[in-house]
Amino acid sequence: MFMKITSLALLTALMCGSALAVQGPSQAELNNADMATDSWLMFNKGYMGQRYSPLNQINNSNVANLKRVCTFDTGDDGSFQATPQIYKGVAFIAQANRSFAIDASNCKLLWTNKYKPTGPEVLNTSRGFAIADGVLYRGTGDAHLLAIDAGTGKTLWDKQVADSASGFFTSSAPIAWNGMVFIGEAGADWGIKARMYAYDAKTGEKMWTFDMIPTGNQAGAETWEKADSTSTGGGSMWTSYTMDVDKGLLYISVGNPAPDFAYQYRPGANLFTDSVVVLDAKTGKLDHYYQQIANDSKDYDTAAAPVLYDINGTKHIAVANKAGYLFGYNEADKTQTFKQATIKVMNQEKNPTSEGLPICPNYSAGTQWNGPAFKPGANMIVLNTVDWCGTVKLGEVRLIKGQLFFGGAMALNPVSEAIGTTVAYDGSTGRELWRYALPGTRVVAGVTTTGGNLVFSGDAAGNMYALDSATGKELFKTNIDKAPIGGGVATYTVGGKQYVAVAAGNSSKGLNGAKNVTGRVAIFTLQ
Repeated sequence: MFMKITSLALLTALMCGSALAVQGPSQAELNNADMATDSWLMFNKGYMGQRYSPLNQINNSNVANLKRVCTFDTGDDGSFQATPQIYKGVAFIAQANRSFAIDASNCKLLWTNKYKPTGPEVLNTSRGFAIADGVLYRGTGDAHLLAIDAGTGKTLWDKQVADSASGFFTSSAPIAWNGMVFIGEAGADWGIKARMYAYDAKTGEKMWTFDMIPTGNQAGAETWEKADSTSTGGGSMWTSYTMDVDKGLLYISVGNPAPDFAYQYRPGANLFTDSVVVLDAKTGKLDHYYQQIANDSKDYDTAAAPVLYDINGTKHIAVANKAGYLFGYNEADKTQTFKQATIKVMNQEKNPTSEGLPICPNYSAGTQWNGPAFKPGANMIVLNTVDWCGTVKLGEVRLIKGQLFFGGAMALNPVSEAIGTTVAYDGSTGRELWRYALPGTRVVAGVTTTGGNLVFSGDAAGNMYALDSATGKELFKTNIDKAPIGGGVATYTVGGKQYVAVAAGNSSKGLNGAKNVTGRVAIFTLQ
């Protein structure tokens, strides 16, 4: 028997004015977040983005005994793509316009914050928070950045990042570092020109700006051969960010150029779209970059944050994109170490036509907003990817404010043909180690690896599963009330006991979202 905390309990807690004292996490705690066992502080756990926990109470010999202890129902059927973020026994949850704090061991509601948009909401999703010094920071569907008291849920400040009437929104989970909060704009598919920002964590004042679509004398401007196409050039920061705290470098995955399919409208390589851009976090100055696709014509975003890891004392990054590739880069000499197809790829070297070009994958496949995880010691990358094809067509290039700016269309093959997979790769070579496939469903959830030799994830049918990290063998599987899993799995301890929490709900409404399914966080432990 598990406990379900409903919206009635939510209302009761609000009337009672539940509150808690939260003073951290400190910068020292944030620096240690990647290896922490009692917390999950960022969208991808820590600055390196490895989504790895050293915890091993729950392991490959006992995970089959996991039991659900409680479920928190948000009461909201809006998009739910976050990972529960844990600090001092409290789980912080971001969904659409609401933010919640619950007890991470029993789902008891502590507070809720409901944001009231002041402009049109372009895409109403939030992938999570930055947490620092007792404050939560998050974006909104109308392109604001909020600071929320982590103890009370009270909004401390609210800054407009951009004008949502022009297609901007802030869906990514920001990260905080040394008194700064980093967040970028999304909305490339609506014809925006995206920028990355740093804000003062205390005041909300803007500290620096970096243009992802360069113009004039900016580096990369020459890759836009038709200069006036830059005003609608796209680029999006969709998900979250990675940092090398030793060097103070900020790693940013940047999405597709716009219009999405009309490549001829914007000749050139179109920097810094479909790239990992690396900035000096203090100044916002460009350090280096890696472009995965030049002049993208199929909406093949580099949407998910890269993962940073160490091989024999040398730092590497790996990043996966919607085109169905995993890329590896050596940060010492800035070279590409591998490019590995994760699924079937077809006709990617060809441009769309007005008659239609069959392609694999389609733009809702490959690796979406959740990127690779890493298991230290095993030197293993694990990611989710979707094998699913479609047809792309060129069309009219016409910009209408607030509407999609595709310059064509993409038809998706039946979703029954999709094959969602969790795949492991060697972190040095990109060689495939094992593959776990789920025909007929998308797998877009976050991947979590553990010291208990486990890999956790979930699928669009609402199944959370645990695999043996050495073989990919399924060891545990349970359904979260048929709610699609597009968020991630967090694992942590409360009172010395290990728990697993997963976010489930509408992950992509209109594609694989389940109508009238509210968001929920289900918490498990051994019993």
